[in-house]
Amino acid sequence: MDKDKSQFQAESELRRRALDRLAQQPLEARSPLTEHERLKLHHELQVHRLELEMQNAELRRARDDMEKALEMYTDLYDFAPVGYFTLGNNREILAANLTGANLLGAERSMLIGRRFDLFVADESQPKFHALFGRLFESRDKESCEVMLATGGNFPLFAQIEAVMFGSGQECRVAVIDITERKQLEMKIEAMNFDLSAKASDLAAANSELEAFNYTVSHDLRRPLAIIHGYCQVLQGLCSNQLDEQSKEFIREIYDGTLRMNRLITALLTFSRVTRDEMHRKTVDLSVMAKTVAAELEKGDPERRVTFRIAKKISADGDAGLLCIVLENLIGNAWKFTGNRKGTVIEVGMTECDGKPAYFVRDNGPGFDLTDAEKLFAPFHRLHGTEVDGHGIGLATVDRIIRRHGGRVWAESEPGKGAAFMFTLE
Repeated sequence: MDKDKSQFQAESELRRRALDRLAQQPLEARSPLTEHERLKLHHELQVHRLELEMQNAELRRARDDMEKALEMYTDLYDFAPVGYFTLGNNREILAANLTGANLLGAERSMLIGRRFDLFVADESQPKFHALFGRLFESRDKESCEVMLATGGNFPLFAQIEAVMFGSGQECRVAVIDITERKQLEMKIEAMNFDLSAKASDLAAANSELEAFNYTVSHDLRRPLAIIHGYCQVLQGLCSNQLDEQSKEFIREIYDGTLRMNRLITALLTFSRVTRDEMHRKTVDLSVMAKTVAAELEKGDPERRVTFRIAKKISADGDAGLLCIVLENLIGNAWKFTGNRKGTVIEVGMTECDGKPAYFVRDNGPGFDLTDAEKLFAPFHRLHGTEVDGHGIGLATVDRIIRRHGGRVWAESEPGKGAAFMFTLE
């Protein structure tokens, strides 16, 4: 109906204008038309009418498309997750979307004409005024974080981003709700503070524990030295006056002092590996491993062990600490293969996850990996073995490797030997 009415009005207007022009012509100028001229004029009028109809159709389509686009962009504007405002020179609100009105806790119609800074908390007013001072001076995009006074039960933190409009009389403002982020930041800050306090307490406790360990270990050495010395005196001076059972008792006491001394040495080493400052450099592990092997062979020349140490194994780390690692790993392989003929101990390097991995491998009895993780806990020993140990060596290795940013693990099966692998960063 509206389409026909519009078309009729357009045709009527054209007819009226044509009649007006015709009426302005003098009568003598109006010559009668021939039949051919009338047919031609009729044809031209029909063409013009069709052109007008097509133009009207194009205009209607353009209007419909524009209305759809306006509706779409209005929805996008109103329901965007960010509050949008248009502010004047005096910071009065000229326009706002629904999200912005919800952020300020007011009806949109009630916002128009009110100053935006009425919704800014008192403590954030200086930052807000400074933002607009910079904005009208520089005409660049400016931003700041403020707390809004929305009258709610909780503070609402917002990030304001503003840019001057082309006229210089208005600015566009985006208001982003960052309340959740701020609350998380405050929680993280509180957690970091608690964590820092706990870390300080833990560091102090560790320092005290290491000092206690170091002091006790040193204080134990003196009575052990006395016991050890008297055992030697009794064996040397009173050997003829003692029966075999008494001699056995003295030997047990003597061996016990040696084991206790080794344990004290291990405890001192275990305590020191976390306290000493690291000095990293390129270390030749091949040469270091050969030195450790030579010391073991020197201490027990009766044993026949084949060492296969790869050449030119280098690593970046603290030489002293890495020497302790090799002493413990190669020493364990030496101990756990003590009753085996044809013992072979290998030291080499392979690749694990694209990084160098170093290993000490033996062909000894091996062990079950069920409790492999506990191997690196202090004072943990392998069950079912007859090897005398104190359970500190592998814990010391684990501490050293972790100080180097790497990891250490075991690979083994009962009856198929064992390998201890480690990486460094």
